[in-house]
Amino acid sequence: MSKADQKYEIYINKRLLILITEAFLSDYQTDRSYLIMPYLGVKKNLFQYMDILEKSNRFEAVVLYTPDLGQLMEDLLSLVTVLPAGGGIIRNDEGKLLMIFRRGLWDLPKGKLEIGETIKQAAIRECQEETGLIELALIKKFKTSYHLYRDKNYARCIKKTKWYLMDYQGVDAPVPQLAESIEGIGWFSIKDALNLSPIHLSIKNLLVKYKSKLDAA
Repeated sequence: MSKADQKYEIYINKRLLILITEAFLSDYQTDRSYLIMPYLGVKKNLFQYMDILEKSNRFEAVVLYTPDLGQLMEDLLSLVTVLPAGGGIIRNDEGKLLMIFRRGLWDLPKGKLEIGETIKQAAIRECQEETGLIELALIKKFKTSYHLYRDKNYARCIKKTKWYLMDYQGVDAPVPQLAESIEGIGWFSIKDALNLSPIHLSIKNLLVKYKSKLDAA
């Protein structure tokens, strides 16, 4: 994918802050539930758009467009604390995906880095800990997701999660990590996984992208 074709989607609660180049503008202009604005390089204005998505239900998404997408993303990340994380889309030999149920929502295993870890190491460790599955093989990087939230001090943070495709090569049944509030766990076809409810919007969209890759193969 060329730089001109890139875009970023940052999840804020159940809404999106979408950063694009003008090449993508026509994809959003017909949706009246989207607020579409040019980014003119004034960083403090980004707080206003984050506030809109945090505090109001008026718009499903705020779309900011710019000729310099890299600079826009750099400006946004400079205003928040960035927390790198790794996660996995785990497949078994039947092609089913492992889903976890945590804090009332369906999710995928993931977690933040520990000191001295790489993203890949964190992704494998977190998936092993949260599912009880040890024999995981990391296949390749899949997507990166961004989730903006408030920490316990009400400071804005963005969890930047790199997702990896992983294959499970063992025979043991998965075991949910209760210490991480994981109440349920199981294998699902991609069709059934997409029908799980309630589910994080970011996770559902990640599964949609995964399905599109399967359909295109």
